[in-house]
Amino acid sequence: MIACYARNGLEENALELFVLALMEDIRPTEFTLSCVLGSAAVFLPWEQGSQVHSLVVKSGFESDYVVASSLVEMYSKYGLIDSALNIFSNMSTKDLISWNTMIMGLAYNGKEVESLRIFEKLLESGLHPDHITLSGVLLACNYGGLPEEGMTIFSSMEKEYGIIPRNEHYAYVVDTIIRAGNIEDAISILETMPHKPSAALFSESVLRTCGHLENLELIERVTKRMMDLEPQSSLPYLVLAHAYEQRGKWESLVRVRNVMEKMPTKKIVGCSWIGLKDHVCAFESNQMIQHGGKDVYLILRLLMQEVQDENYPLQIIDI
Repeated sequence: MIACYARNGLEENALELFVLALMEDIRPTEFTLSCVLGSAAVFLPWEQGSQVHSLVVKSGFESDYVVASSLVEMYSKYGLIDSALNIFSNMSTKDLISWNTMIMGLAYNGKEVESLRIFEKLLESGLHPDHITLSGVLLACNYGGLPEEGMTIFSSMEKEYGIIPRNEHYAYVVDTIIRAGNIEDAISILETMPHKPSAALFSESVLRTCGHLENLELIERVTKRMMDLEPQSSLPYLVLAHAYEQRGKWESLVRVRNVMEKMPTKKIVGCSWIGLKDHVCAFESNQMIQHGGKDVYLILRLLMQEVQDENYPLQIIDI
């Protein structure tokens, strides 16, 4: 049940169920702790994540390579990359998941060169990389601004490692090329893909960079592809409208704006949280969803009223 919650993005529920299991004096297994560590990195402050690590040590599972890999992932997501590296270095047994986790963690934390070195050590160990490994390597090349290295690895994926590039591989290498200023080469790669690309490939970076091109036909081709892939997105219409406006194509501009006005709007609700000692307070689009949120707002109104009674100029906003 904990694993089901964790895999479906319900990390808070997974952690609550884990606490209930501990209260029932149910001893966690290595599988349980691995799931909990993954959830802790998403939802808990790092101090509480380190407490789960202490439980791992107390339970005697620190040497288990599955749990150790989860620890590496947790500390990497917290940005404590040195702690992640220390755990990885001390692992007596490293499977491909362990190597992939470390490669990804280093890439995400701005340690691109170190990520590529770990990849080299993986090859030296005799293990065969998979598509996740190469995703991490291409991500490192992307973040490190290494277009030549990225293209070399991308071009040799199928020949050297027998791995057919997937959407995420194309996404990383295309973004790397765009960052190097070669937008037309990036679009050429997208248009020669052997399978239909996802909307994520025609990402915001591709479209926004397209807006600065002089080739209007190329802009229209790219935005049209994005419209077909993701009809609800307004971004390609905005890019196209801007291109028409810059070139004085007023009839085309009006036509695009008319389409945009008829598009259904989809509101994205943001969510954030903050950890205070042993509690995590969550906030969702101006609405506190933790227990007692209404009481907090009530006290806030009273404080605002008290400030106003002291003759301070204050505009009270209805929350």
